[in-house]
Order: sequence, then structure tokens, then C-alpha cells
Amino acid sequence: MSELFNVVFSGEVSGRADPAVVRANVGKLFNASEAILDKLFSGQPVAVKKMVDRAGAMKVRAMMKQAGAETRLVAVDEQGRPLAAAAPTQAPATAVPTAPVRPAAAAPVAPSAPASAPAATQPVAESMAERVNRMAEEQKRVNAGREAAAKEAAAQAAAEGQWVVAPVGARLSPVNAGPAPVVPDISDIVLSPSGSDVIADSERPVVAPVRVDISGIDLAPPGTEVLLESEREHIVPVVVDISGISVAEVGAPLDEIREEKMLINPDISHLTMAD
Repeated sequence: MSELFNVVFSGEVSGRADPAVVRANVGKLFNASEAILDKLFSGQPVAVKKMVDRAGAMKVRAMMKQAGAETRLVAVDEQGRPLAAAAPTQAPATAVPTAPVRPAAAAPVAPSAPASAPAATQPVAESMAERVNRMAEEQKRVNAGREAAAKEAAAQAAAEGQWVVAPVGARLSPVNAGPAPVVPDISDIVLSPSGSDVIADSERPVVAPVRVDISGIDLAPPGTEVLLESEREHIVPVVVDISGISVAEVGAPLDEIREEKMLINPDISHLTMAD
């Protein structure tokens, strides 16, 4: 004889999920009216699925989990009566959904408590850069808590064999079911007017002035030759021989001055013309 279970819902939501969103998701899941939803979310245990086998019960439980609602499995007999002997084995099934989910809600809150305590004792002269760095560190701790909680939930779900295949097109995560984002307190931050110097004098780097000894430097009077004889560059003058150069008379045409050349009369008496 196979085991039979009732899937019981008592109005609990996952983590920090919005109850209104979870109510709407459950209404779409079962196509339930407002009267039925009022009964489901009254806080009293209600069996949303009765006398199904373990695989069917786990499937319904996963669908409710996806909608953001927490359920538990109650073992029943063939007449639908809860089995008292199933209490020891039922405890793990009931604790499975809540164990991974509760740390997910508490993980982001725990790191923020020690982070907020020093904020109250921080000096008033905390700079803008220090404040931004502090808020960034808080966000890093919150993100680390979320990742650790998600890994723990996935590992426990895998160990308990709760993996199911969602229908095609199903949403893989509940709407607004995750931890609420951390909103930093910026009530003490003001916006300076345009063009203001946002760096306080206490935040500016202090650079020691450079002192140069100029006691040994004098200022020469105007027109004084400041180069010593040993510092001057000595240039040897070039002597050009211009003895063979003459100057033409004023107005003489320079293009008519030609160099006189000796005429050459070659001997061509031994040359003949070919036919």
C-alpha cells in the first residue's frame, strides 16, 4: 500500500514575501474566489490537496512554494485520517521548506545589526567617502548572506529529494518572495548647490611646502653680460680667398660677360665621306 498525504496550508508565506502578492499567486494557482482565499489565509490549517501519493504531494508543495506559500505534508490513511505513527517521519517533511527559507530572511538582517551599531557612535565629521564605503560594505555583507542562504536551501532541497520539474512557461521564483533590499539611511545627506566645493578643508591632503634656498643667487643689473668668458662659445672665423673675383662696372650687362675661349681647328684631311 502506497503512502498517502494531505498538503496542508496555514497561511504562511515564504521569507519576506508580500502577503498580498502571495494571495494573488495562490488565487491564480487554484482559480480560487475571494471567499476561498479568505479561508486559506485565515491562519487555520486547510488541506489544499487530499490523499495523494508522495510524488503528487511534493509537486503541489513545490507549486505552492513557487507562489510564495509555505505548506506541510501530513500522512493519512485510506480514509483520510491523519496517522499518529507518521509524526516522527513527518517532522523532516514539515521542517524542509521552513529551514532553508528562514535563514534566507534572517541572513541579510544579521549582518546589518553590527553594521548599524557603529553608525550611532561614528564621529559627526565622517566624510562622504567614508559614509559611501561603509554603506557599500553593508551591502556586500547582505549579499553574502543571501548567497549563503540560497546555497544552503538548494543543498537541503537536493538532499531531501524535493526537486521537481516545473511546467513549461512556469515562473521559477516567487514574485517578490526574496529578502527586501537594504535601503541605506541617507536622511543626513544633503545636496550641495551647483558649483560648490564638496571637499571639506579637513579632507584635503596636506602637502608640505618646498623651501628652496636662494640666498646665494644675485640679480645682475640690466644689460650685464651674465656669461663668463670660459662659458662663451668660441667660433674660429673662416678666411675666404676672393682675389680672383672682380666686380663689374655699375650698369654693365652681366649676361654679356663671357669667358674667352681658344678656338680649336681639328685636322680632318684624312676623313672621307662614305657613299
